[in-house]
Amino acid sequence: MASTHVWNPEDNAGATVPVSSRRLSQLGAAVAFVLATAIGIALMSPDGTRRLSHAWLLSGWYAVSISLGALFFIAIQHLVRAGWSVSVRRLAEFLGASIGWPLLLLAPLVLLLLAGHSDLFPWNDPETVQGDKILEGKSAWLNAPFFLVRAVLYAGIWVTCGRWYLRASRRQDETGDASTTLMLESRSAVALLLLGITITFAAFDWLMSLDPHWFSTIFGIYAFSGAMVAGLSVLAIVVAVIVRRQLHPAINCEHLHDVVKLLFGMNCFWAYIAFSQYLLIWYANIPEETVWLRHRQMHGWDSISQALVIGHFVVPFLVLMPRAAKRSTRLVIVMSGLLLVMHWLDLYWVVYPQFAESPVFGLTELLTAAGFAGVLAVGVLLQLRRSAFIPIQDPRLPESVAHHVH
Repeated sequence: MASTHVWNPEDNAGATVPVSSRRLSQLGAAVAFVLATAIGIALMSPDGTRRLSHAWLLSGWYAVSISLGALFFIAIQHLVRAGWSVSVRRLAEFLGASIGWPLLLLAPLVLLLLAGHSDLFPWNDPETVQGDKILEGKSAWLNAPFFLVRAVLYAGIWVTCGRWYLRASRRQDETGDASTTLMLESRSAVALLLLGITITFAAFDWLMSLDPHWFSTIFGIYAFSGAMVAGLSVLAIVVAVIVRRQLHPAINCEHLHDVVKLLFGMNCFWAYIAFSQYLLIWYANIPEETVWLRHRQMHGWDSISQALVIGHFVVPFLVLMPRAAKRSTRLVIVMSGLLLVMHWLDLYWVVYPQFAESPVFGLTELLTAAGFAGVLAVGVLLQLRRSAFIPIQDPRLPESVAHHVH
């Protein structure tokens, strides 16, 4: 039955959520300790610097992709003038505005690149490039100074988009100006275009160039779809917890249903893109393209590939297809958690074959993943202290509160 609750902007449920400075400081200290421990363990092990750089990139891109997925969600909702999602959009705004924190932690990798290190990117080694026609042909693009320029450009656009959406929404909380909504809707097409272009080229730079001989024109869409799955998975978990514990009257099972429908559809899209990339490379049978996938079908990486097929697509597809499953908070939390694990495994499958002949996993990977997830969580909590939990003055909020899935 549709909710009959009429939203009152003065409702206390729209206030900021109290997050004590002490607890936030404790969480920040714990995150710093985890990352410092990961660095220490890596540096004390053989080939530790090279392993740490791969783990750092893996976990950094993982955290950034969650925020990017949230930014795409926000931009799409504004572009199509969606009313149902207003109640849950602020949660995505928190994630999007926190993207600067993991990006800041990725900065040392660029500094190492400028210092001449090639542990992560072999194209930064002049001896490797010399005499290699493919790498020499790509050297105008794959060089440390230009990489830095592009990285700063990508980060600047992402941080600007994240802060712009949240600041505009916060300003509307104070002024109640409906024209803010119209402004966000009219400019979200440009934001989507910028986000789409930057995530494509960033994926080429940070992930595809780990093996500079390999190329795939579909790889940018692959990175985009993975980011959308990650961002929507986090959003689904948060919404499911809110609904399960009845923490907010403006967020109900109807919103959860639609968020999970989006997640289900984007996960199917990810599977379609992943299969398309594989099929086109297999069918063309060009050595420069097949070598990348060939390595991932040998030496234990084939088990990771099979796990992704089952855990990233088959199980979520079958489990989340029924309507009742999309409305079960417990099931949504479990399956969204599974998709977050699978997204990390997907990035592991992309990044780590360039480091090891066969899969390796230890404290370095575990601690860096936990550390970057904690950094993103700290960023979200900082935003949560300063903003109402939902956009309390959005003109479409009453429509969202009364939303009902037919």
